[in-house]
Amino acid sequence: MSMMRMGQNSRQRPPIPFRALEKVRVRPQSLVQICLRKVAENFLSYDGLDKKLGKKQLEDVYAMLDLNMSLPEAATRIADESYWKRRTQAKHRNAQVEKHGMSWKQTFLELELQDALEKMPITLDYDGPELEALRQQVMASRLHVFKLVVGQFPSHIDLSFLFDALPALCSFSVTYGNRRLGMDYERAMFGMKISDAQYLARNIRVSQTLVSLSLPCNMIDDELVKVLMGGLSYGHMLTHLDLSHNKIGDRGARRLASLLDPDYCLYSLDLSDNQIHANGCMHIGAHLAENMTCTTLNLRLNRCEDNGVSHLFQDVCVNKYLKTLNISCNDLTVRCLPYMNAMIADNSTLTELDLSANPLHQPEAEDGAPGANATQLPGGASTQLAPGRSSMVEGIDDDVADGEEEEGIGGVSMNSQLGVFARCLLRSTALLRVDVRQCGLPPELAEHISTMVKHRELRAKGIPVEAYVKSKMEQTVETAAEEEAEGDEEDAEEGAEGAEQAEGAEEGEGEQEEKAEEEN
Repeated sequence: MSMMRMGQNSRQRPPIPFRALEKVRVRPQSLVQICLRKVAENFLSYDGLDKKLGKKQLEDVYAMLDLNMSLPEAATRIADESYWKRRTQAKHRNAQVEKHGMSWKQTFLELELQDALEKMPITLDYDGPELEALRQQVMASRLHVFKLVVGQFPSHIDLSFLFDALPALCSFSVTYGNRRLGMDYERAMFGMKISDAQYLARNIRVSQTLVSLSLPCNMIDDELVKVLMGGLSYGHMLTHLDLSHNKIGDRGARRLASLLDPDYCLYSLDLSDNQIHANGCMHIGAHLAENMTCTTLNLRLNRCEDNGVSHLFQDVCVNKYLKTLNISCNDLTVRCLPYMNAMIADNSTLTELDLSANPLHQPEAEDGAPGANATQLPGGASTQLAPGRSSMVEGIDDDVADGEEEEGIGGVSMNSQLGVFARCLLRSTALLRVDVRQCGLPPELAEHISTMVKHRELRAKGIPVEAYVKSKMEQTVETAAEEEAEGDEEDAEEGAEGAEQAEGAEEGEGEQEEKAEEEN
């Protein structure tokens, strides 16, 4: 009986209360939430939801929508940035909204259109379903696409459907061909064809909004430039033109130089990594002399040499609007230094100058080089500097002759062309960035020029030079300390290895002695 009573008492005891469990209560969804979920599931069946639902209810519906919804339907019906942010981050994890107008919808639609263009097959039927689907996507995205960067375009179809349907397209970049072919390599699958240039010229001519055009790595030669100029000559709104990494020669450069005339508003011209020689560089400089819009000119990795660049420098002396000039890797020697010195002394607007990878310092050539007012250029031509343009350089030469010693920094004579060049750089108040790496300059002189120009840039930005120098010295001390610590660790490891080897050798000798004693 006692056992039965004990069992009944244990059954009648109330359950032990757990406060944590009491707080967790399963509440059923409200009728409003159920209705909103059904609306989200059948979103495409409703029209004008923004007028039928409140702001909070509409946000809840957008939060429940499927991220794999048909793009043409989603682009025309959904404007909620939160939805497009979730969809963009789900498919394009590395997307940067800053490069797409700070709009997640614009970001997703531009990236999706770029991917669709890059994945187009080489052969495509104009009446096929693939092109029709692409046209529908373009029409759905037409008001939200401002910039397209097509890294590879395998097909060679006419892109008129793209330019005609996108009224806001202002920046376009395309590279014809495939990036990765593997064993299916074919030479004909790379570069722009004449038909592509004709299509593109027509599209540029009819476009009313295009301001930036980039055609890198398209194997464009002088003939293709001639075809493209049929459209570029009508591009009076074009401000940025990038034709880098192509095969443009002097004839193509001569045609492109006409875009620097006063009728156009080209702001930046990039012709780096082409095959432009002295003649093409001379024509670019001649048109640049009267230009009032171009602020950036890039002629890196060409073959302009001393003759072409010397004429360019003389024209830049007249130009008062160019701010950035890149002439690195153009095989410039000491013979162009008088014209470069005159340009640096006379031009007060140029702020960035890249001279890297040019053999400017050649002691043998410099010893026999002519004076600052006349230089023997390649081909036997001798060009005389204008009297007005050389006045400041002559003043610098006089100062050097009066007050400076023959041997300057790094063993370079201040009376030489290289010495005058260094003093022009140091006295210039406009140049804030100068790159003289791989120019053959003595390390001390190159370091002195870089340091002084860097200090000038810091002062222009309002940054204290003393704080910069102090931080740089601290970094140098830390780096030296780390190197010393690494060296000590390596020495210690080598010492330990040597001790182990010595112990091993002693043990080996002891074993040999024991064996000898046993044998005896």
